[in-house]
Amino acid sequence: MPTRRALKDESKRFLLVLLSFAVVLLASTTWKGQSPVYKQNKATVVFALSASDNESEMSMDAVVVIRGGRFQTPFSDSSESDQERFAKTYFAEGKNYRLIFGGGEVGMITLTHWSRGCNSVHANVQVTTNVRLNETVRALATNSNAIGKKTSSRRSPTADERARVLALVKGIYLQNGTPANLIPSIKVTNLTATDLNDDGKYEIVGSFTMAAKNKFERDLFLITTANPNGFSAEFIKFQAYQPPSEGFLSSIDFLDQVDLDSDGVAEVFATHGGFDAYGYLIFKKVGGHWRQVYEGIGDAC
Repeated sequence: MPTRRALKDESKRFLLVLLSFAVVLLASTTWKGQSPVYKQNKATVVFALSASDNESEMSMDAVVVIRGGRFQTPFSDSSESDQERFAKTYFAEGKNYRLIFGGGEVGMITLTHWSRGCNSVHANVQVTTNVRLNETVRALATNSNAIGKKTSSRRSPTADERARVLALVKGIYLQNGTPANLIPSIKVTNLTATDLNDDGKYEIVGSFTMAAKNKFERDLFLITTANPNGFSAEFIKFQAYQPPSEGFLSSIDFLDQVDLDSDGVAEVFATHGGFDAYGYLIFKKVGGHWRQVYEGIGDAC
């Protein structure tokens, strides 16, 4: 018959086995290629920059906070105290963050002040970079030293790339029931060439709109990859809807890209319109397919 000590030792071994199994199980639930960004306790924040009325400054929003491998909203859109705590921590005057464009570092930003929006907080920043940013050519910033380490890769498409992508876009609109006579009215709102998987070949990310005479809207957000015959669609987000009388659109527009988890494929950041509001989206390639993995609010009035 086992002694009390032997039973106690056996109990300890059993607990150690359970603990080891729990560690293995937890590790199996994390993303492949997990980087130090996902393991560290310090919060990684990614910001979005956009043009400001003041040419010497740009405005900046907090897009996402990454803690323990999870995407979290930076603050509650219904709590002014929560927003103020965030602003005092991350939007304090004089703070510096790395500027990310096309997945790589291209300069620095310096916080000048912050202000309150309708249900959000926004910062004004001075930008030090050789990249020309404007209303449609935007960038990211971060407090992390672990992401955005590769060479920046982002440019305007060549004339040939543009023509090939537009041929693909016309086919997508037709496949989604768009009358052929409306195809010439497709408008390009953003078309960007950028290397998403660091293979030296550029993918094309585009945003397109088309409004009929009755103001019925057809929007397209598209991620494409080059092939011998042109370009093929890797991700299609087609929206057909009647906008409200105020004219607010739900279109999705490319913001920028950066590899957040060091798996070799950058996450794609975009803006999303709404009813008197806008938000931010993050798309990730999982199992060979792009999918939306995050949605956060920019502001809503």
